[in-house]
Amino acid sequence: MLCGLYKVEFETPRRKAVGIIFARDGQLHGGSSSFAYVGSYEQQGNSIRGVVTTSRHTDDPNHPPVFGINEVRIDFRGVEKGGYASVEGTAAEMPSVGFKALLTRISD
Repeated sequence: MLCGLYKVEFETPRRKAVGIIFARDGQLHGGSSSFAYVGSYEQQGNSIRGVVTTSRHTDDPNHPPVFGINEVRIDFRGVEKGGYASVEGTAAEMPSVGFKALLTRISD
């Protein structure tokens, strides 16, 4: 079951980035040094799907957005197994740019 604190490594063809995300009871909250992540998910067995919105909270040119814009809504699908989750999706604002993420459980 997707639940707990996770390291999230994500990428688009534009760039890669890392952050954290906390999942519990269908809700997602997290961020990085420049972005906040808020969303929701549903899980049936090992399959998960959901949506997460990113928004910049600190203007730092050393941390450019992976989609090239500061605020996006990402729809994702994937699988969770043994403390890991792998998801793929697209942002509504940039539907031609693919998104992949690997979540690794840090703590419950």
